[in-house]
Amino acid sequence: MRTWHPSTLVVAGLTLVLAATSPRAASHREAPLMTLDPAADITDVYAFVSYDTANLARASADRKVTLILNVIPAQEPSSGPNYFAFDDNVLYELHVDNNKDGDAEDVIYQFRFQTTVDTPAQFVATLAPVTALEGPNAAGMAIKQRYTVTELRNCKEKKNGPKCKQKTVLFSGQSKPTVPSNIGPKTMPDYAALAAQGIFTDAGTDIRVFAGQRAETFAIDLGAVFDTVNLRRTPLPVETAAEDANDAVNPFGVNAFSGFNVNTIAIEVPAKRLTGDGAAPSAANGTIGVYASTSRQQVTIRRGSPALNPKKPPAELLQGAKSFRQVSRMGNPLVNELIIAVGKKDLWNATDPADEALFLDFYRNLAVADALKLVSGVDVPAKPRNDIVHLLTQYADQNVSAAPFSELLRLDMTVAPTPPASIKRLGPLAHDAAGTATPDGAGFPNGRRPNDDVTDIVVRVAGGKNYVDNRVGDGVHINDKGLTPDFPFLPTPYDGRDRVHKDPGE
Repeated sequence: MRTWHPSTLVVAGLTLVLAATSPRAASHREAPLMTLDPAADITDVYAFVSYDTANLARASADRKVTLILNVIPAQEPSSGPNYFAFDDNVLYELHVDNNKDGDAEDVIYQFRFQTTVDTPAQFVATLAPVTALEGPNAAGMAIKQRYTVTELRNCKEKKNGPKCKQKTVLFSGQSKPTVPSNIGPKTMPDYAALAAQGIFTDAGTDIRVFAGQRAETFAIDLGAVFDTVNLRRTPLPVETAAEDANDAVNPFGVNAFSGFNVNTIAIEVPAKRLTGDGAAPSAANGTIGVYASTSRQQVTIRRGSPALNPKKPPAELLQGAKSFRQVSRMGNPLVNELIIAVGKKDLWNATDPADEALFLDFYRNLAVADALKLVSGVDVPAKPRNDIVHLLTQYADQNVSAAPFSELLRLDMTVAPTPPASIKRLGPLAHDAAGTATPDGAGFPNGRRPNDDVTDIVVRVAGGKNYVDNRVGDGVHINDKGLTPDFPFLPTPYDGRDRVHKDPGE
């Protein structure tokens, strides 16, 4: 095993390269244009066989799969009086490829939101107490948001949007209420019970959905990374086998997302609805590719200026016009941050994953691996990095030199879910305190679960064997709330009055 010897000159002069390409969480503020558009900023995408008690008890043929799309990064819980909501003018979508052609338009789940101001004379958006999402016990919420869910199947992408052979509007077209931000215990005295009312099951498809605020589960020592890689253990952080095996403790890092929230769209689907032939997942049909996208219409129309017609104020101040255009996408975590060059990040967000061949040089040349070597002095694999191309843009049984190349989060639905008590954050790289391998095959890069430590996994894979053997990491293993065992699999959000951010030294 090689010893780490980063010189003072290397750390001072070259770690800026790593800082420029290091994780900004899984996808938080990852591209210049997206920093201006948080409601469309996809922070994380998850795809996994559900690991709640009910699904663990099901026969393999009857299991369900959960897909999650998070937006609006790093929500400070006390940011009132106008809290966090989805954007009525954004089209939120989860896409599935179920025939391995790299074109993830075989199944699409679309979410559209509508906001209403039910009591416009109320001086703040929410007054206590709110114990229900609808009806008299929700009267304290002046503003409510509802959404519809549409399943599209067998689609082909066209200029003005997908053309699909099948369209199923869930809940017979009835809109469902989102779960509002967690303002505080006086306004929402039992937020967990309130949020539970926001889980709905469609009778015709057995699909379960949730939309609303959740606590951020992605964990990383972001502040230390961007202070010229001033991590809290030097030289470049190496964990002992015992530290690395402990998923319940952050051995030396500080989670930058402690106490912050996100907005979550979660959908749980019977696995049979995601296979290409509608049969139970098997070796032949059981692997899918997933990505999420957000889209805006080509033209944004703003109205206002009461002086133009003081007797007739505009009904809508903001609306979109013309066809939708993709503004953000995500499959695997950290691709835009760690692989795509800064001048191409917004273009990458707007490009269909099926056209990933346009960006393969970034995978093959993997600048972040060069930065790791410069910082640490430890060798990385030689270029071209076809291992990275294959891992992130192809199915396991594809030839690395053969198209199609499509950046998708791939999930083998035949792999049984790991019970919550046994989940290992390092997935295939997991081990015990003695360093003996204890792989968890249900974790990233086989799909992704909310508590998978994608930062440590991705950095080690990028660096190669030396970085895997030395257990390189940022010292952050887990979010403050730990693992959530039930749908929607992300924790109750921090409330605005009593939120806590754990800071360095605490």
